[in-house]
Amino acid sequence: MAKDGGGPDWNGLLKWSLAHGDGTAKPRALSEEDKKWFMEAMQANTMDVVKRMKEITQVMKTPDDVLQSQGVTPENIEDMLDELQEHVESIDMANALIRHNQPGVAAFRLGNGYAALRDALGSDDARLQRKALHLLQYLLHDNKADRSVATELGLPKLMMHLASSDDSGVREAALGGLLELARDNTSGAGNALPDQDKLKDVLKSRIEGISTMDADDLSAHREERQLVDSLWKECYNEPSSLRDKGLVVLPGEDAPQRPPPDVVGSMFEPPLRAWAASRPPPKEDSESESAKKDPPLLLGPGPSS
Repeated sequence: MAKDGGGPDWNGLLKWSLAHGDGTAKPRALSEEDKKWFMEAMQANTMDVVKRMKEITQVMKTPDDVLQSQGVTPENIEDMLDELQEHVESIDMANALIRHNQPGVAAFRLGNGYAALRDALGSDDARLQRKALHLLQYLLHDNKADRSVATELGLPKLMMHLASSDDSGVREAALGGLLELARDNTSGAGNALPDQDKLKDVLKSRIEGISTMDADDLSAHREERQLVDSLWKECYNEPSSLRDKGLVVLPGEDAPQRPPPDVVGSMFEPPLRAWAASRPPPKEDSESESAKKDPPLLLGPGPSS
């Protein structure tokens, strides 16, 4: 179902999803009417949105004098930036709909959502790529049966490409998605990652880049360092050269936080502990023995029969 403006009716889909996924009722089969509504809500103008985002991005790259010669005003550019922001934030709504919500996941599948994610990964907007990658990683982790769908759509190859992105957040999210696929051994024929040679080249390139980082950059890219090592080990059954260089875990990163030594505790004991330590032991007389054998009655006698 599309809004008057032509975009997907995310609000309507959100209300339906929340109403049917609050955990108070057992999941029910989707009716044909529900399926039709889902398809309209999820597919409406999906390809047009991606095309429009690419057009706006291209305008942003055009020199100002060229834009002015074509009659494009600063107000036009500001409107286009606002439009681009709305399209990017629509991925956030897709996240409100899907995370921890099985009806939302069903809607995502019915609406060919993985194809929409593929288009988002192929865009030139780093923020959109990051959001799409995080959503994809969540889906691959919680819905292992969907990993074959992601592979058939060519998402692993796109993630390999994005693992070399100039944006560190995109690189980390892409590596995380690849690691989810690498851990998939359900097919019995190794992991779900195609083109292992290309993946090895990508990881070698990242290892080389990480190896040349200074101390500050190494600290800032901790997650990327560990993802590269984990992915290498998962795919090739051996630790990466980052581990040999001591770059997976830097000194002090995983060191346990120990409390400072107690240098004055013996001189300034808490009052209760000091009183208990100086108190003489109880006498073992007949009264105390009786108290041990007969516990005190706290609630009084019960009703007589």
